[in-house]
Amino acid sequence: MRWLYTALYALGFVLLSPGFLYKMWKRGKYKENFLQRFGRYSPELRQRLATKTGKRCWIQAVSVGEVNIAFVVIAALRQRFEVVLTTTTSTGYALARERLPADVTLLYFPQDFPMCVRRAYDLIAPDCVVLMESELWPNHVWEGARRNVPIFLINARMSPRSARRHEKVQWLFRSVFEKLAVVCAQSREDADNFRRFGAPRVEMTGNLKYDASLPQAGQPTVDPAKVLRDIGVDPSRPVVVAGSTWPGEEEILFDLRAKLPDFFLVLVPRHVERTPEIVELAKRKNISFVLRKQSGTGVSPVRSGQTTTANGRDARSTASDCLIVNTTGELRWFYDVATVIFVGKSLVGEGGQNIVEAAATGHPVVFGPNMQNFKAIVAEFTAAGACVQVQDRYELEHAFRDLLRDETLRAKIAGAARAVIASNAGATGRTVDLIAGRLPPL
Repeated sequence: MRWLYTALYALGFVLLSPGFLYKMWKRGKYKENFLQRFGRYSPELRQRLATKTGKRCWIQAVSVGEVNIAFVVIAALRQRFEVVLTTTTSTGYALARERLPADVTLLYFPQDFPMCVRRAYDLIAPDCVVLMESELWPNHVWEGARRNVPIFLINARMSPRSARRHEKVQWLFRSVFEKLAVVCAQSREDADNFRRFGAPRVEMTGNLKYDASLPQAGQPTVDPAKVLRDIGVDPSRPVVVAGSTWPGEEEILFDLRAKLPDFFLVLVPRHVERTPEIVELAKRKNISFVLRKQSGTGVSPVRSGQTTTANGRDARSTASDCLIVNTTGELRWFYDVATVIFVGKSLVGEGGQNIVEAAATGHPVVFGPNMQNFKAIVAEFTAAGACVQVQDRYELEHAFRDLLRDETLRAKIAGAARAVIASNAGATGRTVDLIAGRLPPL
C-alpha cells in the first residue's frame, strides 16, 4: 500500500510541480531554505537540533491561518516541550519567522516522499508530532508510527464533502487514521466522521480558532489606524474591511464602493500574489487606491510621503477609495479599524474563511453562503444573531447599507458575537492536556 501511494504521489508531484513552483515564484522568496522541503538541512540547523534538553514536539501548520492558531498552541506547549514548527507555504513561513519566540525552531515541511520524511524525523527527533486540522500526509504518519512517535491531529475537521472523498479511498485513509494517538475534533460532526474511518481515540475539544481570536493571543504587527491616517482617510469615515477575498469578489466590492461612496474600502486578498490583477481591476473600475506596500519593491511599508496611488501621485494629495493590503499576516489587525467586516471566499469560491478572528474585534461580520469549512461556527453564530450571512451581491449591498447607517444594529451583532466567542474559549487547554497526558513524564 505504501509503495502504491508513493508512486501515485510521485506522479502527482511531477504533474503539479510547474504550477506549484510558479505560485512560489509569484509569492517571492521561494529560494530561501528550498532544500528543506526535500529533507536537506544546513550544518548550523543540524547542530542546533543535535542536543535535546527535554521532550521535543514537532508541530505542522500549513499556511498563515494554521500558523496563527499554532502560536496559541505553542505558547502553551513551550512550558512542557521544546518546540519545532514546520510550515508548507512561504507566506506561513514568513509570518512564523516574524513572530516565533527565539527558542522555537522553524523549518519547511518535507515533501511526502519516504526519504524526505525520514531525514526530517532524523533531524527533529520528536517525542510527539502535532498536526493541524486536516494535515494528514500518509508517509509522514506511517513514519512516525514506525518510530513509535505519538501523532496528534488537533483542531481536526472533516466536512461531509471530505468524508465522501475519504470513502472512495478507504484503503488508504483508514491505515492513516488508525495510526493517530488522539484526534482533537472541532465539533461533534467532525468527531463522528473521524471515528467512522478508524481513528482509535477521538475527543471533541472545540475549535482553537476561538482562543486564537482573543486579544491576548498575539501582538499587533502594524498600526492600521496610523496607516489610514498616513494616507489621508478621515477618522470619522466608515471603513469596510474585506478580508481574504477571492477572484470575483473584488469586482463585487469595487462595484458596491461605487454605489455607496461614503465608505472607505480596505481590501486584503487571500493571496498577495494576485495584487497586479486587482490593481488592473481597480483601474478599470475607476477606483482610486493606495497600496499598503510600494508597488514593485515589496519591501517598503506605507509611510507618509511614500504612498503612491494608481496614477503614481502622493497619496496625501488625492482622495482615495481603497487601500489594497498587499502584505501577509496583517489582516487581523486591519479588522480593528473596521466599521463593517466582509469575510471572503464565501460569496465567490467555496469553503469560506475564519469569521471568528474578524468577529473578535468587536465589529459586525458579513459573509456569503459558501462556508462549508466552517459549518459548526456559522451555525452557532447565525443562531445567536452574531453575524450577517448573505446569499448574493444584492443582499450584500443591503447588508452594507443597513450596517453602515445603524450603529445600534452594529453594536447588537458585535455583542452577540462576543458572547459566542467567550462561551467557546478553552480548547487550547483541553488540547494541550490531552497531548501531555499521553506522554510519559520528563
